[in-house]
Amino acid sequence: MPNSIFANARAAALSGGLLGAERLNRMIDCASPEDALKILREVGFGAGSAADGSETETLIEAEETAFAAFVRETSPAEKLTRFLLARWDYRNAEAVMRSKYLKTDYRTMAGTEGVYSLALLQEKIFSDDYAVFGKHLGTALTEADALFVGGTATGKKISVLFSRAQFAELVSLAGRDKLLREIVAFRADAANIGISLRARDARLASEMTVPGGTLSEEDFRVLAQESAETVRDRFRRSPRRDLIYDALEDAEEGRPLIALEKASESCALAVFSREKYNDEGYRLFFRYCCEKLTELGNVRLVMSCLASGVDKATIRARVRSV
Repeated sequence: MPNSIFANARAAALSGGLLGAERLNRMIDCASPEDALKILREVGFGAGSAADGSETETLIEAEETAFAAFVRETSPAEKLTRFLLARWDYRNAEAVMRSKYLKTDYRTMAGTEGVYSLALLQEKIFSDDYAVFGKHLGTALTEADALFVGGTATGKKISVLFSRAQFAELVSLAGRDKLLREIVAFRADAANIGISLRARDARLASEMTVPGGTLSEEDFRVLAQESAETVRDRFRRSPRRDLIYDALEDAEEGRPLIALEKASESCALAVFSREKYNDEGYRLFFRYCCEKLTELGNVRLVMSCLASGVDKATIRARVRSV
């Protein structure tokens, strides 16, 4: 496995090819997805894919595939590889598990391959052989089997099962690593704030919350059931005050929890911005990876909004920090 010096050097060489704020803003100002696509081509986005403006998802998936391959080949530590690619492994594993029982084509639900190939997931999940996937994903697959066999599986139960398992694995991977622990804790808190505000029921929220955060069961109860005034009073001095207040404002206005989602996706870069002169260990490699993941999310968001005719101000309000 490459060492940190090699991984950091590779990342530094690639960082100049990121879109950056200037190109992203030019994309937002475009009149059509086709015009925005020309800007993406300026930096070779899409890893040579021949997709045109009507096939933007194919283009993005090609870039995701190239990024995942870079992580697998360059990461200086197995925990970082798994930490960065877990989102895709869990999504794909859930897709294959659903197809196993619902007789659907998992390829319509799956996406970019993470640590595990789709072929391996299909082979092992269909043969009930989960040992290769480790504790957390293996347990999720076993429990999903039980739900389907027992006739109690629902879309929500299966999604919650894999979401909780993913966060449990991220917590385990972070271990004593302060940087990774801070990122996981923030994302878990953001996820649980959203779950509680949407559920409006403490028992239901408790069944769906993910591990790894800093908020308590009582915090979830207050978020789910108490008035906005009570919520603001409880979290007035909380480290998550701004996160909760912004989410609460969206909820009160009946809006999607955009501020919460944006903060969650931007949290890693927010951490790096506070210690921008710290290049110890694997940080340069990991920072580039977080920047690339943010870019991928922004491109998907902007292209989708342009295709749907969303106004420019709304798009700018939704894009993640770059």
